[in-house]
Amino acid sequence: MNKAQHPISQEKSDLYGIDVNNRKCRRCLYCVQLCPAKAIKLEKESIRIIPERCILCGSCISACPHQAMSYRSGLSDVKKIFLTNEKTIACLDPAFPAVFDIGTPRQLVTALKKLGFSEVWEGAFGAELVSQAYRGLVQRFSDQPIISSFCPVIVFYIQKYLPQLVPNIARIVSPMIAVGRVAKKIKGKEWKIIYLTPCLAQMGEVSSPEVAGAIDHVVTFRDIKKMLDEAGIERKSLSESDFDGPKPFLGRIVSVIGGLNRTMGDSFDVLDDERSVTYGRRRAIGALNQLANGYIQAKFLDFLYCAGCVDGPFVDRELSVLGRRQIVARYAKIEMEKQDVSKVLAELDSYADVDLSREYVAMEQKLPMPTEEQIRAVLKKMDKMPPHNNLDCRACGYATCREKAIAVAQGITEAEYCLPYLLEQSKKIYQQLEKSHHALQVSHQELEQAQYQLIRTEKLAALGQLAAGVAHEINNPLGTITIYAHILLKGMEQDDPRREDLMLIISEANRTKEIVQGLLSFARETKLKPGETNINELLEDTLGLLVNQSLFHNIKIKKTLSSDLPNIFADATQLKQVFLNIILNGAQAMEGKGNLTITTAQEKNQIRIKIRDSGPGIPPENVRKLFNPFFTTKEKGTGLGLAISYGIVERHGGKLDVETELGKGSTFIISLPITTTERADGEAITKNDLVQTINTGRKNYGQKTKNLNY
Repeated sequence: MNKAQHPISQEKSDLYGIDVNNRKCRRCLYCVQLCPAKAIKLEKESIRIIPERCILCGSCISACPHQAMSYRSGLSDVKKIFLTNEKTIACLDPAFPAVFDIGTPRQLVTALKKLGFSEVWEGAFGAELVSQAYRGLVQRFSDQPIISSFCPVIVFYIQKYLPQLVPNIARIVSPMIAVGRVAKKIKGKEWKIIYLTPCLAQMGEVSSPEVAGAIDHVVTFRDIKKMLDEAGIERKSLSESDFDGPKPFLGRIVSVIGGLNRTMGDSFDVLDDERSVTYGRRRAIGALNQLANGYIQAKFLDFLYCAGCVDGPFVDRELSVLGRRQIVARYAKIEMEKQDVSKVLAELDSYADVDLSREYVAMEQKLPMPTEEQIRAVLKKMDKMPPHNNLDCRACGYATCREKAIAVAQGITEAEYCLPYLLEQSKKIYQQLEKSHHALQVSHQELEQAQYQLIRTEKLAALGQLAAGVAHEINNPLGTITIYAHILLKGMEQDDPRREDLMLIISEANRTKEIVQGLLSFARETKLKPGETNINELLEDTLGLLVNQSLFHNIKIKKTLSSDLPNIFADATQLKQVFLNIILNGAQAMEGKGNLTITTAQEKNQIRIKIRDSGPGIPPENVRKLFNPFFTTKEKGTGLGLAISYGIVERHGGKLDVETELGKGSTFIISLPITTTERADGEAITKNDLVQTINTGRKNYGQKTKNLNY
């Protein structure tokens, strides 16, 4: 790729970007699933961002559950500018009232000036100018669809992956560049213009030579919050100050869906198929590809990667998108009521000579398509040959096994990052060990147990990712069902025969909600928060929560708790959940009548907790499946309680076993290490740890056989 195809300033591209902390990364591959550009490369021991492919949407940073992703911004340069006392303007993105917990907007002005900014402008003035340019452009409709250049993520995606649509992009700058050019015109080039935003892609936007000089640095509202906190500036206690610079009007609402159309003087009409607004990662990217293939016909299309800028990746305010939208709308109404429209129009006319044009060039990043033979070779290596072995489970981050195979052939991922593939390889390793275990006097029982534990861990990992995805997809329609069922119920008369049907719908929706909550609890590998814990006291607290329930009224509880039991280093909250699950299961197995015996004792370097019930026992065919997710014998059980308990005990470095006999009851045995300093950071044993352990075992095995001349 030559420089003409990829016109990004080297200085700026080094300043802005995304980094990966591979010490924090757990290889859950969630970032790969979300990345629309497949710009994340999986390597043997790490993952990294491919900057040429990245469109800076920020999805990977905001979604990473382990905070392994971070971004580079102009924060350090802004701090240096403050030290040199240069004149600076802070331009606030129009989304600022909704995405930053600021007190009042004018208190934020005071806070930013205390921080070191000379002036504070509303970046929405750039939207006022841009909307006028769009209005003129739309009135001169051409034969081909015009795509708004408002969202830099969409622009980057088109330039890199749909270059055939580059001619369709409106040759108009974004509001950020527009207000930057106005500021430079008024104040001069010696002033530094700093743009404050919730969007990562705007950092990449200022790297383009076509807009060089308009904005000096881009920082996120998260960066600014950090600077205010470091300086000890409490925004909500400050006096108010007026904004500087030219004043916007309706441009204040461009950060919400449909805002650009509204500033152009148009209101959204679902029947108007000549102008459309599409937003959201899947919808926008999908619509772009359909437009490229000729399936969409329109004259003006406003594509937004997020649900408006109020939904950008660096929004720290805990509000729904609707709540943020209302804040922006209220702020715009209040400010517009104070303004004289004639003065606003006159001020806009005074900047009619500001250049709002720019060019867009293709930066194509499509990788060469591998041959069918290469794809089939990778599928065969992963044992995913269609039609029977292509699982398409998406655990690797790709929608299908074929897409994964293509990515492997293109060199952006590894075949080994496939859970079923790893599971099969693990089986083969243990099969090799089993063949020679007599020569090395290896216990067959220990080998089988190790293999079983590995297979279980692999299954839990795969099911955990699947459960998280399923729960997320179910929650949204489930909430809609519940809300509308309540609305219908509220509007019915008390004697309406349909009330019973609606009550059933609500009841079943609530039961589904409980199942979804169980799925999420199982899928999230909660980090331990260990502390000094007394197991006997923890058991007493747990029983105190249960004994007054009707289920326990006819159950006799016997406790034999060792008085000299040492304290251990553990997460008391999570262990209490384990005890609750097991004791409740025992009480339910006895159907609320029988004996429950709880004993604790120290055995060598472990604490053993035994919880025995006098229920009917567990059939032998069910014992091996007892800790499997979703396995249950209860009529309305979810089968997640024991699976979650099993994971919690394992993360403590312990074991959870069961002894049972039909007709005589069951005993659950929890073994916890007394010394757990190696696991005090709360990190769980990962799939990579297990594979490394197996490889170490194979290496030792090979050395032993060599010494024995086998």
